[in-house]
Amino acid sequence: MHNMFLRLFVACLVILLGSFAVSAQEGAERQPLPQGVQRPLQIHLVVRVLDILKIDETTGDAQLVVEVQQRWKDPALQFNAIQFGRDRQDFTGAEAAAKLATIWNPAVEIENRSGDETLQLEALSIRSNGEVTSMRRLEGSFRFARDLSAFPFDQQHVRLAFVSQYYPADDVVFVQDFQDRQLSGLPPQLSASDWSAKNLSFTTAQFYGWSARPFAKLTAEVAIDRKWPRYFLRIFIPFIAVLSVSLFILWQPKGLIGDKTGVTYSALLALAALSFTFEASFPGSMSVTSPIAFMISIGYFYLILALLIDLFMESERFPGRTAYPFLSSEVRRVVRYVMPLMFTIICICVTLRSLA
Repeated sequence: MHNMFLRLFVACLVILLGSFAVSAQEGAERQPLPQGVQRPLQIHLVVRVLDILKIDETTGDAQLVVEVQQRWKDPALQFNAIQFGRDRQDFTGAEAAAKLATIWNPAVEIENRSGDETLQLEALSIRSNGEVTSMRRLEGSFRFARDLSAFPFDQQHVRLAFVSQYYPADDVVFVQDFQDRQLSGLPPQLSASDWSAKNLSFTTAQFYGWSARPFAKLTAEVAIDRKWPRYFLRIFIPFIAVLSVSLFILWQPKGLIGDKTGVTYSALLALAALSFTFEASFPGSMSVTSPIAFMISIGYFYLILALLIDLFMESERFPGRTAYPFLSSEVRRVVRYVMPLMFTIICICVTLRSLA
């Protein structure tokens, strides 16, 4: 019994010491808000996406190199530019991190970051009027909501959600003026070779934290387009090769193909295998709304319909065969053009609808 009470006392003591340590650490990180500045304090954000290294559709992660610039005003940091010799104090690397730890900063984090980030560059500038500019260049993975409903003609939206760790919207808000938007931007070329950057947009919003207090959030959204011609050999050539069986059925001379039913069902199995391969390589791409999934679905009906029409025209029960012996050959001549043409038009319309 004595040992049990002793263990309980030690556990409580450890918890209390841990809470005091956390409080002390937060107190060291959280400097008092700047005085003499209108509340809420405006934090200007400039976001430059320098590169997109990788897009992983299976996990919904994007690996980016981002440069984030924060700007705010702190009257306590004003100094005499004439006495100092210049209008700005500049710090880089470890010196910038050490200086930033001694002054107030908004403690901005990217909310949807997954895993650890790699800090490549850090810089800090303080002007004589108290304007502080903090710049960080980092590489990391960020979660995004993937949407493969238009695969392979899809567009993905990678979002970077910037929030303050400690300060609610009553104390800190994120703003962007014309200059901030002009300085933000995207690279002309991406390391992720299957993608191209389209545009960068910004939205501001509020959310409620665990304390039921509103917090400000600024979201930078990068729209990227998939380079669908790169998927032509991987997706459309096998698809066209499987469906070419219908051309052999409709155009082959009589007696060239013996077991048409077996050939058609082999093509159906190949089409099913193709569908499973696409789903394994690009999870979610075979959803009911994706163009390639729709093409494969109507491809099943197209192959079966081509076989049934051929068997019907070869049948002795074909209507009017006795009275009109050339009717079946004329019908075949029309069908062999109309069916592939209609299927091609449908596929083109589905593709154009996805690209719109």
